[in-house]
Amino acid sequence: METSQTVQRLKARKTALALADGVFHGSPDRAISAEEMVRKIEIDLAKAGPAAEMGVSTLLSLINFSPLMTFNSFKTLYRMSPEERSAYLGGLLNSRLFVKRMLGLGLTMPFKVVYTSSPEVHAHLGVPYAKEKVLPEAEPRWMKQVFPAEDFSGDETIEADVVVVGTGAGGAVVAKELAEKGFAVAMVEEGAFHKRHEFSGVSLEMMIKLWRVGGLTGMPVSLGNCAIPIPLGKTVGGTTLINSCTCFRAPDEVLNAWVKDGLSDFAPEKMAPYFQRVEQHIHVETCDLKYVGPIGEVIAEGCEKLGYKNHGPLHHNTIDCDGQGVCVLGCPNDAKQSTNISYIPKALSSAAQLFTGFKVEEIMTEGRRATGVKAHGIGRDGRSVQLTCKARAVVVACGSLLTPTVLQKNKLVRGNKWVGKNLTIHPAAYVIAVMPGRDMKNPYTIPQGYQVSEFEKEGIMFEGATAPFTVLGAAFTGVGKQYTDMLGSYQNLAVFGAMIKDTSTGSVRPGPGGMPFIFYNLNKNDTAKLARATMILADIFKAAGATEMVLPTFNCPVIKTEDDLAKAKKRKWVARDLVLTAY
Repeated sequence: METSQTVQRLKARKTALALADGVFHGSPDRAISAEEMVRKIEIDLAKAGPAAEMGVSTLLSLINFSPLMTFNSFKTLYRMSPEERSAYLGGLLNSRLFVKRMLGLGLTMPFKVVYTSSPEVHAHLGVPYAKEKVLPEAEPRWMKQVFPAEDFSGDETIEADVVVVGTGAGGAVVAKELAEKGFAVAMVEEGAFHKRHEFSGVSLEMMIKLWRVGGLTGMPVSLGNCAIPIPLGKTVGGTTLINSCTCFRAPDEVLNAWVKDGLSDFAPEKMAPYFQRVEQHIHVETCDLKYVGPIGEVIAEGCEKLGYKNHGPLHHNTIDCDGQGVCVLGCPNDAKQSTNISYIPKALSSAAQLFTGFKVEEIMTEGRRATGVKAHGIGRDGRSVQLTCKARAVVVACGSLLTPTVLQKNKLVRGNKWVGKNLTIHPAAYVIAVMPGRDMKNPYTIPQGYQVSEFEKEGIMFEGATAPFTVLGAAFTGVGKQYTDMLGSYQNLAVFGAMIKDTSTGSVRPGPGGMPFIFYNLNKNDTAKLARATMILADIFKAAGATEMVLPTFNCPVIKTEDDLAKAKKRKWVARDLVLTAY
């Protein structure tokens, strides 16, 4: 048995080396070798335990035969020449077939993540690897109201007036409002309560710690005629802790449409005082152009040359933001007023209790009334512990992806066909432009601090989209020298995004491992809208002096000439061609 496992590990290692070499073949300027990349993966797998090691070994053994299974070659991966491997991987990514593209992403992205998350690569490209460490601060008195699962030695039962599941933009607010009115409130959160001194700015470390299912390698992804990653937070503060701070009021036309549907309480004049109250509490302010940085200057220059007047800095929920550039990895300055900073402390100061590290599995009921929840966590000795929270009312506030699945798993939606349906996600795309000789100061500026609202009436909004180096670099298309050349241009890259108001709708159901199964088809109208948005953005960058652009597409993404841009504008894009995200 031991000999068989050893042979399998050796074969898996050969496959991993072949993949790493294929992704970076023909890149003389790479900072670490294929051998070093595989060694880093092996170290991480060893930490995960023997089961994970064997699982990955088995998967790699199958992947070795992928060229045969996809009819792309008569050779296995590690019997191909380096040139053949690179051509094979590039062919998958540029394939017209959706399944092959997804296979190409699955085979290449892990190595791109390992490469771009390595301190050697950061040093090689002059990109800061981590933020300056800060000392832990003295814990405030309200932290005595926080009870991590790891402190429990056995099962516990508590009682409250209201139990709130989730501590993000919905749960934290309702917990604070009810606690301040004198109700006994218990908050239950699957993630941990992370503090400022933990926010190192190291991308992979923070994604694993704060994002649901380890960041780019396993976040929720919608399935349909395109695959759209949707980042979610798994921490006290929920996704507010990993978002980019952008604060818009719901537009009057949206509110008026709701009023026409019978929701009279949502009239703009009725909502205005509530918006104002929240904006004051989370400190919504205009981004300081000094910290927006060169990307704001580039977009403003392009807009003015094209006659677009509606552009300017965004509104953020921050206090003393100084452009650390890592909003999606937890704010090292606690400048971002996410709910772990703004609402949760207020709720705890009003005697609410917070139970962290507990995943709600069951909503208890009596007749047609919810009477509490049962949640499970990992206790002091590594054993499972159960928290039973009895309450007069239950608030499920896990967001639009997880709330429906909690209700569905507990069979609380019999006879209601709408729970989990009509999901809209505001699909987003980005364009990357090379600005030669211009230091874009990407690691030192607000990632999403500027906007163009010229096309808002069309349902298109443009906003900054400069993700941290590892997040952005792992998402770059291509392999080999094309890929590493783009990484090498990082300091001169301008990145901006477009988001649309979608008319497409999807659905969500419980999936494997507690993850939501999201089904979403992008319709022709929204596909055309996203294509138009990317072309507008390409024109803005071109007017501002960009010499090369990368479109959010799988095939033919690079624009170098006027002819390239003209062809892209004439092309009829389909959903499977687009590289999208949603938030």
